[in-house]
Amino acid sequence: MWDVLSRVTDVAYRTVAMTGLAAGTEQPPYPCSLPLQHLENASDAKRVAEIIESTVKAADDMFHNDAELKWQQLDYTDPEKGGDLRLYTRPRIGAFHFVQATLTFVNIPTQKVLDVMHSDDGRGRKRYSANLSHFEVVARPTETANIELHRYWAPPPVAGREFVFLTERRFKEEEKIQYVYGCTIDYEPYKKVTDGFVRAACLWSWELKSVGSNTVARYVSCMNPRGWTPSFMVGWVKAEIAKELIACRRVIYGQSVTVQRVTLQGAGLADDLEKLTDEEKLKMSQGDA
Repeated sequence: MWDVLSRVTDVAYRTVAMTGLAAGTEQPPYPCSLPLQHLENASDAKRVAEIIESTVKAADDMFHNDAELKWQQLDYTDPEKGGDLRLYTRPRIGAFHFVQATLTFVNIPTQKVLDVMHSDDGRGRKRYSANLSHFEVVARPTETANIELHRYWAPPPVAGREFVFLTERRFKEEEKIQYVYGCTIDYEPYKKVTDGFVRAACLWSWELKSVGSNTVARYVSCMNPRGWTPSFMVGWVKAEIAKELIACRRVIYGQSVTVQRVTLQGAGLADDLEKLTDEEKLKMSQGDA
């Protein structure tokens, strides 16, 4: 899988190669653009609603607006028998990168997918995520919204990434579809970044639709890692997303799951890493000012 994603990434980003992907000031018209939207406290209902609605609008654009930036399917085959996981990408905007995934949970109700995939229990999430080092719900602005702190391990010398998300679950009655939304925010009580991590920017959404006894799922995300990132790391991230989705599906199916972290050397990227200068390796461990 890494080889496929690496080849696609090399083609898509050949013009930036080893210059790093943090170059460029263009940003998508989404609330994850910098500077992040500020939230003083979780009790500010008006501000919380504003951020959530802008997130919903942005997610809808990623799901349905293909006019300007078309999704392109990656040459990827689901490694599990009967699986239909498909991965897509679209041209980056500045330092923001896009991923879409679709898959079907056979004979699984939507509520079970929600209970596993979007559990408030960090231990449950770590069952399918090798790279999740910390998960915590730090506030609950409404009955359907959380403010969540996520920390993800990254293979050295890359710094781990930290996110503070405002999330919401929403069932759209007119569509009969369950959505889950998340967007990074500048949350006053958690302005300090954890040592060894970089505070990244991301907007994501899940669309979960019941079709007979199955749940058809679609995921979209737009992320800026906020740090100097060589092109080969984009492929590594997309490969890890696919692995996490497959592991999550196994958990939902009640199958045995073993997750493990993969270093750059283990991913076959030792040569790419050796091509970097000491200065570039240092930049990989640092975020934007």
